[in-house]
Amino acid sequence: MIRQRREQDLGRLCAVLAELEHPSSHLSEQELRAWLEEHDAEQSWVFDMAPMTVAPTKNVVGHIEMYRPGPDEASTRPWVGYAGRPAEDLMVIDKLFVRPHTHEDGIGRFLLKQAVGYVRGCGRLPVVDVRRIPFFSQAFFERHGFRAVPTEDPGVAPMVHTG
Repeated sequence: MIRQRREQDLGRLCAVLAELEHPSSHLSEQELRAWLEEHDAEQSWVFDMAPMTVAPTKNVVGHIEMYRPGPDEASTRPWVGYAGRPAEDLMVIDKLFVRPHTHEDGIGRFLLKQAVGYVRGCGRLPVVDVRRIPFFSQAFFERHGFRAVPTEDPGVAPMVHTG
């Protein structure tokens, strides 16, 4: 089930990140917590495999968050230029990850679908930067309605939901 992330979930989420084959596995728990809390997220959700609504549990296996980008952030320029909408109309989907070997694509797909629905329901355009979500490929996002945005900056891989 998807539910709001709670402070008590951060330790378990750090453990999930440490299991991933990524540089995050070499960061301390304090650094991982800081990464999870770096944005003033409008929504931060976890996927909890527990069959009940009691939370938190040790069955948290996935995470996703949504936040509004600042209007002056350089990272918003490709999205704004491509979509022809102001930064205020965007909402970034970020920090999508799932514990390895727990049906990553299915849980990731479910989290992403729910996040896109939430963002659209707020009247905003869902956007991602694939370089900031290294746990899923660009092809994964393309299969779920995102299209790459042309950019000259090799440090970003912006995508806009068009589906």
